[in-house]
Amino acid sequence: MFKRIDHIGVVVDDLAAARSFLESLGMRLERAQEVPERNVKIAFYFCGDGRIELIEPTTEEARRRRLGAGNQARIEHIGVEVDDVPDIMKAVQGLGVELTTSEPVPVGPNLNAWTEPHTSNGVQFQLVQRDAV
Repeated sequence: MFKRIDHIGVVVDDLAAARSFLESLGMRLERAQEVPERNVKIAFYFCGDGRIELIEPTTEEARRRRLGAGNQARIEHIGVEVDDVPDIMKAVQGLGVELTTSEPVPVGPNLNAWTEPHTSNGVQFQLVQRDAV
């Protein structure tokens, strides 16, 4: 079902500082954008064959929900590349995994879906169909 790890999503309290740190490590920016419908600003950095996604919540409610109290950063999800998000959504639902949305979500050039961590052994997986939008 899963082809490879596409990215690791890290929620941060200060996107500019996190970007500066990754750049000081020699990582190269792939893309950055604001995603207002998800209340976040994101930046993807190349890391070998995969990526690190930095995620800064843009509202207090989103910050509290995604980052928690007193945290500077935390790993939130593992993005895995798949061939067909709608098909994989059906397949994982058949295994008893719940998803955060009933339909795939376009973000940038990709089609996405996220598992509910409590139904996927405590880990949130983001299903990513690259260049599908």
